[in-house]
Amino acid sequence: MLITDTLDLLDEGLAWTTARIAAVPADALDVPTPCDDWDLRTLLDHTVETLAIFADALDGGGATATGPWDAAMADLAARTRLAWRQPGVMDRTYELPFGTMPGPVMASATLLETVVHGWDISQASGEAASIPEDLALAVLAFAHAALGEAQRGDAFGPALDIGATSSEQLIAYLGRTP
Repeated sequence: MLITDTLDLLDEGLAWTTARIAAVPADALDVPTPCDDWDLRTLLDHTVETLAIFADALDGGGATATGPWDAAMADLAARTRLAWRQPGVMDRTYELPFGTMPGPVMASATLLETVVHGWDISQASGEAASIPEDLALAVLAFAHAALGEAQRGDAFGPALDIGATSSEQLIAYLGRTP
């Protein structure tokens, strides 16, 4: 996949997940999510905090995202889009709390984190959105390349061999039941 393709997909993924967060009903914050032991409030916090970690690594730490989750996510998405379009950003290596990543890997990891948690949020909120085909295929290809059994840790369950659509196959590969 070309770098520009990854960045275009990341733009799409950020917009898709921002829309999932904006659709969360205020009375759904205490519901369980596909992420073990997390309610929707915790998942929303995690999603925004993780995207802030990626954005901080890219631009050296911009303004902290505050406010409602949808506003914070929209701000982080705009910051992330701008940072990835700067010259040389893909050529750098990034130090993150969870490891060192070259630019292209970090872009794909950001896409995975953004899109999969967007799906998690939509499932918990009752929206039950499917991941768009192009996003699901790109993230699934990255997940297959990057996540063997040793890399799953606590973040991903064992791969499930189920799913009729690319969205379902991606979610199942990451150990979630579609």
